[in-house]
Amino acid sequence: MPGALVILLAIVACALPGQTMQPAPDTNSNAIETAVVGTAQAAAQQTEQTGPITATAIPVPTETHTPMPEISISGTTLTIREDQSAFFTDYKAGIQLVIPTGWMAMRIDEEEYLKAYDSDIVLQSPDIMDYLTIIRDHDPVYFRLAAIDIRPGHRPNEILSYMNVIFQPDDVRSLEKWEQAERDRYHPQTNFKFLSASYPQTTNGTRVLILEQSFSAAENAGTIYYRGVFFSLPSGTIVLDFYTDFDSKDTLLPDFDQVVNSLILLNP
Repeated sequence: MPGALVILLAIVACALPGQTMQPAPDTNSNAIETAVVGTAQAAAQQTEQTGPITATAIPVPTETHTPMPEISISGTTLTIREDQSAFFTDYKAGIQLVIPTGWMAMRIDEEEYLKAYDSDIVLQSPDIMDYLTIIRDHDPVYFRLAAIDIRPGHRPNEILSYMNVIFQPDDVRSLEKWEQAERDRYHPQTNFKFLSASYPQTTNGTRVLILEQSFSAAENAGTIYYRGVFFSLPSGTIVLDFYTDFDSKDTLLPDFDQVVNSLILLNP
């Protein structure tokens, strides 16, 4: 099936930019607790009428709180908000970011990942099922979050669009060294092209490295576009990966840019 072939080619363990699941031999690769708490309290009301009728006091509702999201064993939380966007916090990396509406966000082996297998969108999408099966074997120490575009009509050439959050703990090499390492690294994908490298700033003023690459998805199945954004942090390096159909990238890049610009440091 074309979708499955695309996924198998697009995710090669330790071969894609920013997705090194094991620290390289020559590098040093390997709380603030945020809670959204809402309170609602109603004042007691008392109605009095003239005559012998006794006024009845309305009971005061018990103060309620929005439950604090549980921190996973990997040191992350994920909250799905009312608009179906996802608020992700990584306490080990020291970041927070937002995945926009229309993307299914999940952490490996956490509740939302296990529930995804039974969701209608996954049961009706063999390529998404294949993707979930493949990332199951990734190491959550490095592979922190996955987000899949689940909107109808967003599958040109049967290419699945997705984002990943990769953390390289204690790898504090410079952005320039990351660029050189990516240029020097062997890329096994068919028709691989290194398109560009740049060093812009996010809207928060953070200097980042942006890499753009492309490679063939599968025989007669189009071309995959990759954009990786590297953040050099005190805790290590965070890489935001984005993969989509090359010819349709301009449609989805605003979503990815939104994620990039939403990233903030817990300990700036």
